[in-house]
Amino acid sequence: MFQRALLAVSTTAALIVSLLAAQPAMAAPTTAADLPQLLRVHEPDSAHKYDRAAFEHWIDADGDGCNTRYEVLIAESTSPVTVTDRCTISGGTWVSPYDGASATSPAEIEIDHVVALAEAWRSGAWAWTAQQRRDFANDLGVEYALTAASSVSNQAKADKDPARWMPSNGAFACEYVTSWALVKYRWSLSVDATELAALKNTLSGDCGATPVDLPEVMAGAPEPADPTADVLAFPAGMSRLAGADRFDTAIAVSKRYQPGVAAVFIATATNFPDALSAAAAAAHLGGPLLLTPTASLPAKVLAEVKRLTPERIFIAGSSGVVSESVRRSLATVAPVERLGGSSRYDTGQRVVERVFSSASHALIATGRSFPDALAATGAAGARQAPVVLVNGISASVPPSTIATLERLGVESVTIVGGTGAVSAGIEAQLRRSYSTTRIGGADRYATTANINDAYFGGAKPPATFVATGQNFPDALAGAALAGRLNSPVYVTMAACVPEPVRESIKRLGARSSVALGGTGIVSDTALGNTGCLTAATPRISGTVKVSSRLTAQPGTWTAGTSFRYQWLANGATIGGATSSTLVVTSSMVGKRLSVRVTGSKPGYTTRTTTSAATAAVPSAAKPSTPPPPSRPSSTAPISAWDCPSWAPIKGNASSMIYHMPGGTYYSRTKPEQCFSTESAARAAGYRAAKR
Repeated sequence: MFQRALLAVSTTAALIVSLLAAQPAMAAPTTAADLPQLLRVHEPDSAHKYDRAAFEHWIDADGDGCNTRYEVLIAESTSPVTVTDRCTISGGTWVSPYDGASATSPAEIEIDHVVALAEAWRSGAWAWTAQQRRDFANDLGVEYALTAASSVSNQAKADKDPARWMPSNGAFACEYVTSWALVKYRWSLSVDATELAALKNTLSGDCGATPVDLPEVMAGAPEPADPTADVLAFPAGMSRLAGADRFDTAIAVSKRYQPGVAAVFIATATNFPDALSAAAAAAHLGGPLLLTPTASLPAKVLAEVKRLTPERIFIAGSSGVVSESVRRSLATVAPVERLGGSSRYDTGQRVVERVFSSASHALIATGRSFPDALAATGAAGARQAPVVLVNGISASVPPSTIATLERLGVESVTIVGGTGAVSAGIEAQLRRSYSTTRIGGADRYATTANINDAYFGGAKPPATFVATGQNFPDALAGAALAGRLNSPVYVTMAACVPEPVRESIKRLGARSSVALGGTGIVSDTALGNTGCLTAATPRISGTVKVSSRLTAQPGTWTAGTSFRYQWLANGATIGGATSSTLVVTSSMVGKRLSVRVTGSKPGYTTRTTTSAATAAVPSAAKPSTPPPPSRPSSTAPISAWDCPSWAPIKGNASSMIYHMPGGTYYSRTKPEQCFSTESAARAAGYRAAKR
């Protein structure tokens, strides 16, 4: 292990010499200052839950009876130790390099992983095999991976990196940070931007000049999730870029960019056209898009611009849209250039002409609404093409727009959206000079799906970005990032994904899916590409009366939908009535019936719809109407064969038999007397016919 010279109160120089051996004279030595440049910069993984049990540690690798913890204790004791065959240690002395605390009992000492297990997990160990994690947790191959430390300092350090914790023993700072960097190098673990800055700060001056031996690399770096070096990759699975408001969401997006970007674009947060023009331009230059109110720049936005250390800053919009006060604040960070015009279309042209020196292809989108141009931004990034906004309801574009396309050398254009978005007149005008394609859809969702299928079909993009199709702020900054990553942008409903979008996302098969905005804007269900089930309002067929059978007709739903039914009487569920049919019973008399249909299909949200209610169920039979009080119980026939309607029972005097309507001989009987009721006929001495 390291000869802890500092623990014997030696100089820092002696410490470093004892820690780091010089490189061979035949080659330029690697110094501590070189280490940060050898490390991979990547945002810490947050998609995979850390589990300490994934790192098996304190094993007895050489079978001598002493596990890793005791091997370190034996090696780092500053006085001779006695070791039994069961690895019981006595007689040792340990001095914690982090704080100088000493101990004479192993129970008072903890063995610290210089790069903590949780930090290793976030930096790439989540993707390792179990054996690799076991080897890391018990790494005795170098002297600086594990160290004996006081409980107080070890607990204070926890899983923090050098940007968040440094030893209280300042004389140990150089050795500690060098050890940290060497462990990260040895295990191909990434560092984040803040951590990298802390390493560079410490590994400078005399400390940085110290030669170091690079250790054997034990684990290869995982394949990057995307090839764009200046933007932090997204982990596999679902991610979300969101904040408390539109400014914070844009900042969350901007955090994906490493410092030193070529440019930062600033646009108003209160309207979308200027930001849409800027998004494709930002993607082209490799910088983020941040939002601001008109009057003044929020402190948090200014802080993010400072973190980015851009070479220059572009403001999209005139001073009436983004004020001079905002410009002055930005000018304290980097040179500022305003790209604004008299209208949204003029501003868009100025942005395009300033940023794009040439382009063989351009996308044309309406500047009157945001979804089509939003989807076009990802496609534009894939082709390094500008998005040119036009007044879509006009019959043609102005000469200035044509002049812009000519200066860029555009040969082909894609019109985004149907003729309701960009008129047939504009299409006809463009076709006269350019190879022109129109890509639209039945709605904004279908349009984004068709655009992305056309520009990304056959190529697996690193990520898909999903934004709300109902509002623009959260999506604006994300569109610039998507364009930079050559990734598509889709718009969706909040709760679920419309069918065209769902199918397109499945076809592209990106490794990562990124929501732009909070869960109230794009739910986790939608981010998971759960489809919106197409549903219909059910109807009821059949006659509404006691003993009749009613049938629920669910209507047209997404193909393959399974149904569940629940019948209702006056809005309350009818127990056991859960099939597609219902037999009307007397208990339902006077109630209005309806049916609730629930549709479900794997990969889709469940939908429930309810039919309109029927008329009230009538009673089983109407009560007989008593004869008018003024009429007698019997009377003479009204003709040779007929009785009056109020006394329909026929009496045959020759046989003294009465015949009821519907009887076998009723129609063949000539009555001599007619009765209103059977009781009246019997009272007159007649008996009932047998048939």
